[in-house]
Amino acid sequence: MTKTFAAVLLLAAALPAAAFDPSGWTTSKNFPLLGSPKAVKGGELRIAWANFPPTLRTNGPNANTMEARDLHALMYESLVGLHPETLEHIPGLADHWKISPDRSTFHFRINPRARWADGSPVTAHDVVATWEFRVRKDIKDPYSLMIWDTNFERPVAVSDSVVSVKTKTVHWRLFMYFAGMTIYPAKELKALTGEKYLQDYNWKAFMGTGPYELRPENVKSQHSVALTRREDYWGKDERANIGLYNFDKLTWIVVLDEELTFEKFKKGELDYYPVNKAQRWLEETDFDKVKKGWIQKRKIYTKAPQGFSGLAFNMRKPPFDNRDVRKAFAHLYNRDKLIDKLFYNEYSFIDSYYPGSDWGNPDNPKIRYNPRLAKMLLARAGWKTRNKEGWLEKDGKVLEITMEYGDESFGRIYKVVQEDFKKAGIKLELKLTDRNTLMKKVGERNFTLYPAAWGALLFPNPISSWGSDLADKPDNNNLPGFKSAEVDRLCEEYDRTFDREGQKRIIRKIDGIIFRAHPYALGWNAGYSRILYFNKFGHPEKYFSRIGDYRGIISQWWLDPEKEKALREAMRTGAGLPVGETVQRPWD
Repeated sequence: MTKTFAAVLLLAAALPAAAFDPSGWTTSKNFPLLGSPKAVKGGELRIAWANFPPTLRTNGPNANTMEARDLHALMYESLVGLHPETLEHIPGLADHWKISPDRSTFHFRINPRARWADGSPVTAHDVVATWEFRVRKDIKDPYSLMIWDTNFERPVAVSDSVVSVKTKTVHWRLFMYFAGMTIYPAKELKALTGEKYLQDYNWKAFMGTGPYELRPENVKSQHSVALTRREDYWGKDERANIGLYNFDKLTWIVVLDEELTFEKFKKGELDYYPVNKAQRWLEETDFDKVKKGWIQKRKIYTKAPQGFSGLAFNMRKPPFDNRDVRKAFAHLYNRDKLIDKLFYNEYSFIDSYYPGSDWGNPDNPKIRYNPRLAKMLLARAGWKTRNKEGWLEKDGKVLEITMEYGDESFGRIYKVVQEDFKKAGIKLELKLTDRNTLMKKVGERNFTLYPAAWGALLFPNPISSWGSDLADKPDNNNLPGFKSAEVDRLCEEYDRTFDREGQKRIIRKIDGIIFRAHPYALGWNAGYSRILYFNKFGHPEKYFSRIGDYRGIISQWWLDPEKEKALREAMRTGAGLPVGETVQRPWD
């Protein structure tokens, strides 16, 4: 603990605490632990990134990347969390909260122990400043503006420790949203203009309250980013954090080539490796180190919500402003062949924008490879005749599409797709593009066809991906430019519906409307994580949380000194270690 931080704590302890009456407030104290009490602190975890993120900012253009989100989740905290098993609210920066009887006003009491990294207390004023920052137009984040300004009045610091906020409408997710808003320090926010923020915070971070911090020397452009565990983290003994955040250092190393990533892992330069390629899983993961137990091989099923993937059509311009063309392309996307021949039937068809759950519409038509139907649909859209080279033409123009993609390993998949489109008379040009450059182009809607993959929320938020207000704005999740007055209306109804079954009925209707518009040619998914990892880690009995996946390694696992010693000795002598069962279904 630093002398400065210790002095701040002593001073705070010497001051009289304001009386707090918990009656009428809610808290949670005896929830199941999220981590293992057996966990020990120490060591480094080395992880691969396929690309260096375009920015490390929390908001603004290009900030919505998986890489940046993983960093932010370890550096910043929200007022209240959601337990992944019970789905009940649990304390975060706030230790008590309450909702007014009419569900329109929320109060949060900041935990008096909560501290920023410099030792100063977290206050209600930080919450107010965070909201004010998120609704600024000059940070160029339209979704942030929509969520926070459309739904909430300006929060009020009732006192230094209590903040209240009124909603502009009654909405069942609004408490969860505001409770889950990560909080930034008012002292930094108030000195920023939007222009200064967008320029100066690309590669540095606000001070946080979380268990890790980003130091400037640990950002090495195009090479790596590292976070350092804070020994003076205020919440290390809070129940919600027991057994979590165990590694002293987390290092993300950029490896642009997937084959090189696999080789680096096998050599011990990376600590775990998610196996995304089915062929590799079935044919290349039983090498000597795995057979000897030095590397563990696991296929772990959880109840994690599943996102969707597919080819996004830019509906704002030809040819994909025509529904028949979009539907034809969906029927020419030969997932049948891909799943059978390239993916060894390890994956399932996605037939919903809310797959793998009872939120999706079971009555959605099953779109499968059907070149005859595609031909009819294209003819109805005017693409009837072929030229001498065999390409479809309309008004003397060839049906030619460029699809840019940012991951070289997907080239083998897209070449199969290219051949099937060629048979149908469609000229598909494939172009491998730097990922950050491509993200910028897609954010600016400068694309025609784009392969996209999305994560999933525990509770769907359809307006964030399908709201008409976002369709013609840059840098948000409505990539295709989808607009539907009926979906907008249903989103409003969904927000006002408080019973779970009613919510699901509405989402199924939304799913059906979106599905029949064909904004994507949907892809495939799976309900498990396939990973390889060196046999030196401890982990919770069930590996990950109920709704988690392999990314839980970062926060839930730890370096086990005894296993690390045993691994070193086994590798020195050539001896074997326990192998264990490959397939794990801990949450069934």
